[in-house]
Amino acid sequence: MAQITRDPRDFWKVLAPRLTVLVTTMDRQGRTDVSAFSFVSPISFDPPLIGIASGVKKHSYDNLLQKREFVVNLPTEKMIEKIAVAGQKWDPHVSKIERAGLKTKPAVHVGPPLLAECPVSAECYLEEAKKYGDHVLLIGKVIALHVRDELVDEKGRLKVALVRPALHVADNLFAFPYVSKEAKG
Repeated sequence: MAQITRDPRDFWKVLAPRLTVLVTTMDRQGRTDVSAFSFVSPISFDPPLIGIASGVKKHSYDNLLQKREFVVNLPTEKMIEKIAVAGQKWDPHVSKIERAGLKTKPAVHVGPPLLAECPVSAECYLEEAKKYGDHVLLIGKVIALHVRDELVDEKGRLKVALVRPALHVADNLFAFPYVSKEAKG
């Protein structure tokens, strides 16, 4: 089978699927927003840090710089249409939370809300923002973690087959895990 050379800027399309999260933010006036992100990764265990790469034209990015706090919410397969709405560009005065039909509940330590339908939510303070190419790497310190007990095993690991988190492939194409296996070795 022949190997095809492709544009290296398309690398992200083949490093897939990637975990998709919904990030809630708040501006100085107290208006909340939600955006979908798939350029996301744990950065450190201690302190607990998470990295999110954001385009600079996202309304959520502006909110993050203003309030320096956010919530990372893990959506499920049942939320696919809501993820699609959160991933679209809207007028900043239009609530994507309302438009997507997302229900919220108050966070404990930060202003932006948790998404009630998400089985996992991590409250974060923005530690650092640094531009790389056309994105900004946002480093958040996780200060509170909310997880539904029935969705983690005795070691605290996510029961992926029950949660079925959204995995972004490219554009509006998503994959969903159907089984979890532990490697023996």
